[in-house]
Amino acid sequence: MPASVSAAPDLSGLIELSRDPALDLKPVILRVQTDMFVAAPNRDRAMIHAFESLAAGLIPTVDDATATIVADKLGGCPDLPDAVRAALAARGLDVAPPRPPQDQAEADRELAENPGVLIGTRVLERLLARARRDADLARILLARPDIPAADLAPLWLHAGADGRRAIGEAVEATAALRPCPHAPRALASALVQLSHARDVNGFVTALGEGLGLPQDYLTAAPDPASRYDLLTLALRAADLSEGEAVFVFLTLNDTVARSVDRVFSLVTLFRETSRAGARDLLVAILGAPVLERGAQAEHRPFHGPEAAKSRSAATAVRPALPSRLRRTS
Repeated sequence: MPASVSAAPDLSGLIELSRDPALDLKPVILRVQTDMFVAAPNRDRAMIHAFESLAAGLIPTVDDATATIVADKLGGCPDLPDAVRAALAARGLDVAPPRPPQDQAEADRELAENPGVLIGTRVLERLLARARRDADLARILLARPDIPAADLAPLWLHAGADGRRAIGEAVEATAALRPCPHAPRALASALVQLSHARDVNGFVTALGEGLGLPQDYLTAAPDPASRYDLLTLALRAADLSEGEAVFVFLTLNDTVARSVDRVFSLVTLFRETSRAGARDLLVAILGAPVLERGAQAEHRPFHGPEAAKSRSAATAVRPALPSRLRRTS
């Protein structure tokens, strides 16, 4: 016997009482059964058939007030039998159609907006993953005082100045605990040359490949303005010097170069973020590893017995920054 039928209360006594002309329990039975049907989390075929038999038989016999209450209760309820809907229609009562199922995005937004709900770790991970692409949900989560700043690192690009500062301080507190591998030696020089040539696509590709970023890493920025903030974190993780970073800010994009305030804010971000902190912020924002050592990489100590003993080891020096060409009208 289905669980819904075996667990249902025995109403045979009430049904017998309903046949007593001195007592009119039909409205009570109909309302109680309607409440149970609407509140049921799952409705199998046997439960639907039982409610159909009872309700379709009682609706024509109850008073108008009871019929109206039942129609309101069943409004938007899924699994409503056609016979029950027809019985109410015969009384001149329309039942609202079933509500469309709530999508996950709407449910997540309602959950985030409820200050009385304590968001657990797994739920927070799901919300943060969606909020990376949903600016409204990101704004709601950033405004919650019960979520630690470190947990909000994936939403750094969506945060305001105060939020970014708090997140940055929380990330910096633990960033140095994890080793930060060196970026490719020639990456900084290649980026400077590409910026000087104003090859934006080549610059973005070289930076992403040098740090092991996803191919579409710039799409993590919610708007064009925040793309340069993301690029600045990547430049810091790529171990560019401050002079090299400033050169990129002044040559790669004319719109940025013409704004003194914008260049100053980017330089400030570059200065105030450690290389390990920039790496960890990128990991959180992109949800992907950054600057991870390859599994096949072999560590060779410089002073190990197999190390080559060179009497004159030339120190690799980065080439000087190319001079910025002066434009003539």
